[in-house]
Amino acid sequence: MKGSKKAFGLSALLVSLALTGCGPTQGATSSQGPAEGREVAFAYDEVDFTPTYGDKTNDEVHDYEGIIVNPLTRDLRDDFAFGVDASMTAEVERLGGVFYNEEGVEQDLFQILADCGVNFFRVRLWNKPSDRYGRGFGGGNNDLETDIALAKRAQAVGMNICVDFHYSDFWADPDKQQIPQEWQSKGADDIPELLRQFTVDSLNSFKEAGVEVDAIQVGNEINNGMMGDYGTIGWNNMDESFVYISSLLKAGIEGMKEVFPDCYSIVHLANGTNADEFETYFSYLDKNGVDYDIIGASYYPALTGDLNRLQQNLDQISEKTGHPVMVVETSWGFTNDHVAGVTANQYSADDEDTGGYLTSEQAQATALRDVLDVLSKVPNQMGLGCFYWEPAWLPVSLNGEVPGWASKYGQSYAEYGNTQHSSMYEDGLTTWSNQGWFSFSGKLLSSASVYKMVKEGGHNPTEEVSLSPRATEYEATINLAADETLPTTGRVVTNLDAIRNAPVTWDEEEAAACVEVGDYVVHGVLDEKYDVVLRAECIENYIVDPGFELQGGNDSLKEPWHLRSLSPEGEKIVKLDRKSDTRTGTTDLNWYYGAGNFSFDFYQVVEDMPAGTYDLTTYLLAPAQSDFTQTLTLYVKNGNDEMTLDLSPLCVGWASGYQEALLSNIVVEEGTDLEVGIRGECEQAAWAHNDDWKLLRR
Repeated sequence: MKGSKKAFGLSALLVSLALTGCGPTQGATSSQGPAEGREVAFAYDEVDFTPTYGDKTNDEVHDYEGIIVNPLTRDLRDDFAFGVDASMTAEVERLGGVFYNEEGVEQDLFQILADCGVNFFRVRLWNKPSDRYGRGFGGGNNDLETDIALAKRAQAVGMNICVDFHYSDFWADPDKQQIPQEWQSKGADDIPELLRQFTVDSLNSFKEAGVEVDAIQVGNEINNGMMGDYGTIGWNNMDESFVYISSLLKAGIEGMKEVFPDCYSIVHLANGTNADEFETYFSYLDKNGVDYDIIGASYYPALTGDLNRLQQNLDQISEKTGHPVMVVETSWGFTNDHVAGVTANQYSADDEDTGGYLTSEQAQATALRDVLDVLSKVPNQMGLGCFYWEPAWLPVSLNGEVPGWASKYGQSYAEYGNTQHSSMYEDGLTTWSNQGWFSFSGKLLSSASVYKMVKEGGHNPTEEVSLSPRATEYEATINLAADETLPTTGRVVTNLDAIRNAPVTWDEEEAAACVEVGDYVVHGVLDEKYDVVLRAECIENYIVDPGFELQGGNDSLKEPWHLRSLSPEGEKIVKLDRKSDTRTGTTDLNWYYGAGNFSFDFYQVVEDMPAGTYDLTTYLLAPAQSDFTQTLTLYVKNGNDEMTLDLSPLCVGWASGYQEALLSNIVVEEGTDLEVGIRGECEQAAWAHNDDWKLLRR
């Protein structure tokens, strides 16, 4: 039975702000302060639903009683959104997916999720995820009809509804923002009104179906823009491009308010650990008067696992803008299993060290609890919500058909904006099943009730302690020229299936020897109880910031690295990357451009070199030349002389890993300035990653 909306949080939030007296309140204005906005407070339906059971049972065993979920550092606000994005549900069920509750009884998915503490349902909406012959693009084929049916089921168990407008016919993310097929003949000036009207028409359809929409995303992961070439952000010409992006966001928000005046708007960026990018982006939106309500961030530990940087970003952007923040996408893997011909897991155990967790149900619970803890600590209770992404994407198969991430038609559209190249692709498989909240047979996992357990103050609260070292042998390259020293921490595995940093103490005499070029073995004790060994290579590398680790949070190159030329000019082609494709550290350099052929030239000048003979090395990760043609050249300029190396033979495919490039016998006279760099001429959609430069004297 549907009851009345119950409002939470607004009065508590106002009291909190009044008592703390620090940081800007939402709606505060000044010449340099946050943009004026309205207070955000969600209200939830109180619903008593009758459980809907099926005839099937599942006797898998999961340790529901033994799972550990520690209390959060601070209380979450009363109206916190404990959300999921389960947009694949209709497709999974169409192909035979069945969901089982903790007792092993078949039950409606949304009822199971509600019992696990979920109070908010997010669903992605594509304009028209099919070609003119009705062939679907995959990924759930989330059109308006599909989404309304899912939203009605979620609302029936008391969940609020968030509609994630991609404003595209398929996946929209920082790399791809294809314009909808039906809008491709329109001019740039026509697009804002088309977007506004699509928002109005879509939300009216929800409203007419009896669905109240509580929040919408105006675009999905729009870091680099929206609407294809029209809305691409030129990072060398941000003033102009952000005017257009702002017009799109204003149009979507205007359309939302026309249908649901009390609905809240979310602006969603990927790279939730990148504080500089968020600050730049939302500063321009505030400058252009975009009246958004909430800031949304994606945080996938397997890609950019760093809770401290996530905390820094959410704290900083909330304080600077005065808007609440949400993690609108997150996940972690519970198994490394796969199903032949059905799954193509995006997550694997290889991601454990990047993300900071093992692969298990306990690890999944800990990872989600840690994200909630970050949100609890955002000042002034501005941490508003969290959405777990695709908890119910089961690896089912019916007559050879699977709920894949994309059909061959969808892949062609995602890359080219049309389906003319579909013969180049095969239908994609399921990519998320091992990150869900259900086993491959559909049984609820023990980690699925983290939301409920957090609301109740935790479950089996336990002091976190290390159980073993993550490794007992370490390798490190210490650049004496940059005054680097031995690492001060190592990594341990804890009783929460987390991989944490712990202090390490090195043998003083052995450590003291590491001040000259050479190879050393240093013994130490990790976390005061584990014997470890460090094999240290001490070098004098004359490249400054050789692994791009000192570049800051923004994606753009800064000194000592420079970008000499770029075509097309103003596009975001050469950028820093902080996902899982680094060779070492947390950052590498990446180039990619999906809209056409491109070229670039980046370099560093090493000044006042000592006389000697040097070797230059760097590492490249690139697709095979049979996939994308790119002419890449490593070069060293020594006065008027230039030495070069063709890097094309190193383009051998992602699976082969990083390949070493070496330029030898570089003879340098005393006081010489050397210029080192890479230039490229690449075809559309070519890409590569570059990491770890060394310029060593023999």
